[in-house]
Amino acid sequence: MPLTGSIPLVLVSGFLGSGKTTFLNNLFNNFPGRRFGIIVNDFGALGVDAAAIKGTAGSIVTELNNGQIFCSCLAGSFIDSVSAYSDRDIDYLLVETSGLAKPSPLIDIIDGIKRLSSDRFSYYGMISLVDGSTYLKLSEVLKAVDEQIAYSDIVLINKTDLTDARTLKEAEMKILTVNPGANIIRTEYGRMPSEYFLGMQEKETVPGPDRMFSGWGRQGRPVPVILKSDKPVRYADLESFIENPGGDYFRIKGWVTTDQGPAFADCTVSGGSLVLSDFDVRAEEGLVVILPADNGVVEAVKSAAAVIFNTVE
Repeated sequence: MPLTGSIPLVLVSGFLGSGKTTFLNNLFNNFPGRRFGIIVNDFGALGVDAAAIKGTAGSIVTELNNGQIFCSCLAGSFIDSVSAYSDRDIDYLLVETSGLAKPSPLIDIIDGIKRLSSDRFSYYGMISLVDGSTYLKLSEVLKAVDEQIAYSDIVLINKTDLTDARTLKEAEMKILTVNPGANIIRTEYGRMPSEYFLGMQEKETVPGPDRMFSGWGRQGRPVPVILKSDKPVRYADLESFIENPGGDYFRIKGWVTTDQGPAFADCTVSGGSLVLSDFDVRAEEGLVVILPADNGVVEAVKSAAAVIFNTVE
């Protein structure tokens, strides 16, 4: 890519835990000589995902937390963050959206970016990642899951090694009903052949809002809960909480100091892990728990967490 002219802008969407960060790190490994601007949007108040971005030499990472970039609460900040890269020496600007992104206002967002940056950026489209093992279930309860697919150009069905053939086929058929023009790729560990990325081109048109995606779905807007402790927690207690937090959840992620050392939790509806791991210096300590909009579940999880953590927000 030349260093003058417009900068390709590519959005990377996908529900919580679908593998967006892993996908991006694989992409960086494939293009070590490219300079990337990277904007990472976390739905919770802790910037967990940004700390896991490796980037390439010369990459610049910006965080936008506590909301999703297509919502009025962050849209302005997102447009400003994109425009701030206008005079940067980068080849691509990548945006990792929140797992709960609702991109129906995409056309207004792109228009705002073009106006504020004097057409410095060209929209090259959206790549969406789908967890093949959970997509069918999640798409029934949260409109954001299919909304992301509807506005994407490439859909990666990820974690195919954990998904049976019948479920994968049903997932593909459902994706094509949502977005008949989607380029669907089956993959593992968030890998995508380089030619698909290099083959992305400036979009002549950007899709507008679709009323069918209005609202969040029957479960409502998911609820982020932040858990922190000002002293080490027992590893066994933390492990027990993650295995049974008191109710269903969409995501548990973050670093916590334990009596055995720093531990990193990374869990989704399909499972997860708790491992001893050094803190990333860019990370803020604490856990983000994304819960269904059910007062009973939220209070039950907060109650279980309060036994271990000093701060439950």
